Amino acid sequence: MSPAYTLITSEAEYRQACDTILALAEHEILIFDRDLTALRLEEKARLEALADFLRMDSLRRIRVVLHDPGPLERNSPRLLQLFGRFSHCIDVRQSPGNLRHLADTHVLADETCGVRRFHADQPRSALIVDDPAYIQPWQQRFEELWELSLPCLRFNMTGL
Repeated sequence: MSPAYTLITSEAEYRQACDTILALAEHEILIFDRDLTALRLEEKARLEALADFLRMDSLRRIRVVLHDPGPLERNSPRLLQLFGRFSHCIDVRQSPGNLRHLADTHVLADETCGVRRFHADQPRSALIVDDPAYIQPWQQRFEELWELSLPCLRFNMTGL
């Protein structure tokens, strides 16, 4: 596959681009976002895509860095249930206060593709497919944010 780039200009196109990335992911999904609201991961099709991704292989991972986990905790019970069910594969952290001014977001998969939203308040984004060189700086930035962030959700697992 050769690298592909698509400019995104609407919220619907943004979510469709994120769906593309979720479908392409084979090993790891990385999400850096203000609060996951724009991604609408609570919607049935996206929940199923995430669950399918995690069910395929116990080594698959989802890592999320959020500025504000509050909306996720208050408004996404099905997503939290999914996170709890796959808590061994999912980690969610909160960015430190001094980095919460960062306004871009991204969803990355397998160090080769992703969606970069240039500003959280605007839908303008770029979908990048099959270009590790383009994704690498954003992958590195995510890793740096990850190291500076702290775990923020506790998944309540009951049973044996």
